[in-house]
Amino acid sequence: MVNDPKKFRIPKEFTLFGHRYSIIIEDDLFERENCYGTADDDEKVIRIQRKKTVIKTYEDGPDKIIKKVPIELTDETIVETYYHEIIHAVLDSLGEETISENEKLVNMMAKSFLEIYLSSNYEEEKG
Repeated sequence: MVNDPKKFRIPKEFTLFGHRYSIIIEDDLFERENCYGTADDDEKVIRIQRKKTVIKTYEDGPDKIIKKVPIELTDETIVETYYHEIIHAVLDSLGEETISENEKLVNMMAKSFLEIYLSSNYEEEKG
């Protein structure tokens, strides 16, 4: 790994196709939405989970026993989530809602963007 995901900076806002998007980093997104990130094309808002530990709740077994399991989010997961939501924003802005709903495709694109970022080499700055 060439680039450190701890040094990756998620912006507070950006412009996409002439529209200003806000990015909100939240501590309880996973607990509320059961996901690490969301993208709202109407509101032009992307939300990303901040905390490193979230609690996943699920029913297990025939008795449907509720289990709560802590999940550690890595810095890589947070960067990947950022890319994932950006891809949704781009596809939705292009009117490609059907493609945007293809979570497998969006996930693989986000993973590829993460790999590109982590493995990128840069020329030395001269100056």
